[in-house]
Amino acid sequence: MKKCIWCHREESETTFKKLAHTIPQSLGGKMICENVCDDCNHYFGNISDKLPSIEETFKETFNITRLRLLGKERVGKNKALAKFKSTYFNVDIQKGKFALKLKFQLKPNFQKVLCRQFKRGIYKVFLEELERQENKGHQSKYQFIRNFARYNQVDLPVFYFQKGVGLIMTNESWIKNPELHIHKDYRMKYLFCDENFIEFELLGHVFGIVKNENWRFFYEDYMTKSQNMKQNFIFKHMIEIDYLIDIDLALNVFND
Repeated sequence: MKKCIWCHREESETTFKKLAHTIPQSLGGKMICENVCDDCNHYFGNISDKLPSIEETFKETFNITRLRLLGKERVGKNKALAKFKSTYFNVDIQKGKFALKLKFQLKPNFQKVLCRQFKRGIYKVFLEELERQENKGHQSKYQFIRNFARYNQVDLPVFYFQKGVGLIMTNESWIKNPELHIHKDYRMKYLFCDENFIEFELLGHVFGIVKNENWRFFYEDYMTKSQNMKQNFIFKHMIEIDYLIDIDLALNVFND
């Protein structure tokens, strides 16, 4: 019997008719989490409380990177690419380089609101992939993630690791149909994971999130171990994101 990882309702209490893509289908995601009910699936894909939808924010953010990766040889020559449109970003493509600005700059707190929706999307994808890959999405210790991603309570950090060199280990299939790999057999050597934190790579970007609601007690140890793992790789620094522009969405590192 199916049971929703978000609201804990079963098939006798709600419906599971629609496919719940862990990564938005509009971004090329193909993986399905069967234990997400229609109500919760609808919630992530639709505007609520006058906030941008979590799915659209997530899709819009990564679509900029996706365009850069897929079109880097053609950008500036292809009119369709040059006229790329976005709800939340102004994207100007000139001679293969992207100039990126967030719209609605003067709207109070809009940048932070949009970033919070994106962070909720990151945790949403993580918990659904944890359920899909390891059948652990129902565990009670992740209730704090449900409170943040599904119910917009509390606040959780997302750490971003800035690369210092325009080098990304990926292929066209992963760009067109991005996946998030949790299992250790698929993880790069520079990605840290323990019972309190996990790092993963998505479309060339490396993020870290928390797996324990008491993560602050282990933060310094995590930072030391994570930085040690990355010493021989191409990372400049780590930041806790407050705005989407904290992320190198347009992969400007390629311009250097």
